[in-house]
Amino acid sequence: MDKTLKVLIVAGESAPFIKSGGLGDVVGSLPKALRAKGVDVRVVIPRHRAIKNDTMYGVEFVGEFDVHLQWRKQPAKILVKNGDVPVYFVENDYYFGRGGLYGYDDDNERFAFFSRAVVDLIGQLTFVPDILHCNDWETALAIIYLKNDAVVRDELKPIKSVYTIHNIAYQGQFGSNELYETFGLPWGWYDGGLGFEFEGRKDINLMKGAMLMADAVSTVSPTYARELHTPTFGMGLQGVVDMVNHKLYGILNGIDVKHYDPSIDPLIPYKFDSRDRYGKTLCKREIQRIFGLNEEPEWPLLTSVARLNE
Repeated sequence: MDKTLKVLIVAGESAPFIKSGGLGDVVGSLPKALRAKGVDVRVVIPRHRAIKNDTMYGVEFVGEFDVHLQWRKQPAKILVKNGDVPVYFVENDYYFGRGGLYGYDDDNERFAFFSRAVVDLIGQLTFVPDILHCNDWETALAIIYLKNDAVVRDELKPIKSVYTIHNIAYQGQFGSNELYETFGLPWGWYDGGLGFEFEGRKDINLMKGAMLMADAVSTVSPTYARELHTPTFGMGLQGVVDMVNHKLYGILNGIDVKHYDPSIDPLIPYKFDSRDRYGKTLCKREIQRIFGLNEEPEWPLLTSVARLNE
């Protein structure tokens, strides 16, 4: 009997295909580390239009099926790029044939479709994961659909779920009417304190629902896990964080040491390694030159690559 642990990672983005930030980096590099430890890990993301064609060479057609969201019906075309870590793409131009990844008025419907397609896909593959690993609010519904469908689908019953919070500020809050009208879920998922209902308001919080229903919850560092218990960083969900503390794990994000190896990185002007760091001095001088700073080798240079938001 095969004892290999099988994991399906579900996310809205993944390097090297497409990314908007740290989530894409993690989903691109974590599977490689898991694979090195003997885990049979695979990834599934939407087939965004912005994914560059050169990363799609060698992609194979897996199949196509209709995804039902209440009264809506849309086709999901499934593609796979095989390799050390197979990556599945859910293709639907109506939802994902757009220039951007997020920020559309129908994001609730777009990622409900994707989450629904992921759970439906499990029944179409010979690969059945032991763990479904979902990330951020865009894939929160996949955990709910997994729990909801397991009542009637035997192949889903053994599957455990992990939910990772990369940024708790984005929670997936929508009107309570969306629960049935868009997501196609029974009303019992809203009330009773163990569902989507958020602080007694007439809206739902997808991140809250996934945190409560997942078998384990993780976040990007032990420090962030502690901070999420506070009003400053919990963004209104600190009470829910307290509720799931028994299954909350802070795991520090790693880095792909091969991809970011400065001795071979083609994106930096001078190479260096731990034995010969002179190239690092030259890189520092080049940054100072590009940004019009004084080229002063004795002063430390601190840089930050980040995005600005409200």
